[in-house]
Amino acid sequence: MKFKVRILAIFLIAMFSIQSTISFGDDSLETVQLTLVITSDEINLTAVKQVERGINSFEAIGQLVVMEAKETDWGPQIMSLGGVEAIGNTYWALYVNGSMSIVGAKDVILLTDTFIRLNLEAF
Repeated sequence: MKFKVRILAIFLIAMFSIQSTISFGDDSLETVQLTLVITSDEINLTAVKQVERGINSFEAIGQLVVMEAKETDWGPQIMSLGGVEAIGNTYWALYVNGSMSIVGAKDVILLTDTFIRLNLEAF
């Protein structure tokens, strides 16, 4: 009997000591829905994903598609998406919720559900 009580006491002490490490889901991250469309002559991709609210679109795009970028004085410039490179007089144009973005992908912060289109265009 004493042995069972000791085991029960040890079990209860252990449970109360690790209670702070147990998560019950109330501290989950807020998310927003990102809809990403990538279009060119060589690729046509549509993806929808829940991403962390407050993340920048550059990071979110990198979670959905293989991307290569080069650093510039104005921030990263997307050079390749899904293996399709912007070469010569082409570039990946960024559209956010239907309008061409006036800032780079790293400066587009996802606070609400967002529709992003990256289209390979010529200048």
